[in-house]
Amino acid sequence: MSEPPSLPPSPQGDATLTVDTSRWPLVLLTFSGKPTDQQVADHLKEIEERVLGRRERFVQIVDQRRGEPPDAVQRALIAEHQKEMEHVYRRCCLGEAYVVSPETQRAMVAVFWMAKPLYPYTFLESLGEAIEWAQQKLKEAGSGEVDKASS
Repeated sequence: MSEPPSLPPSPQGDATLTVDTSRWPLVLLTFSGKPTDQQVADHLKEIEERVLGRRERFVQIVDQRRGEPPDAVQRALIAEHQKEMEHVYRRCCLGEAYVVSPETQRAMVAVFWMAKPLYPYTFLESLGEAIEWAQQKLKEAGSGEVDKASS
């Protein structure tokens, strides 16, 4: 699986944030471009409704290879979401794998200083590695395995 090429910075608001639950209990969050604060807030609300609202166990992959690091306001929004939804994450999230640039990894570590995840997480270099990691977490929890052919 090849990595996407480096892209120049995007104008703010030129972004796509998706929540893919089609391979439940594996959730794929994809970020590209530079979202506005409102886009980040809307995305977090979508996660609350489509993922956390199920109140079922899951593993999440966050693919930010084409996204720009969240700024200070967006990091605070993410940390607040983590704190507000802590009770659901604690019960349902089996782990989270990030596929990110070194800059985005540093930004997410800053988020974790504000709101420490209550589940295992890792930073990986490829989507393939993230899927393998997620499958291992699901196997450990007895939650089945995601079809590799569809990944």
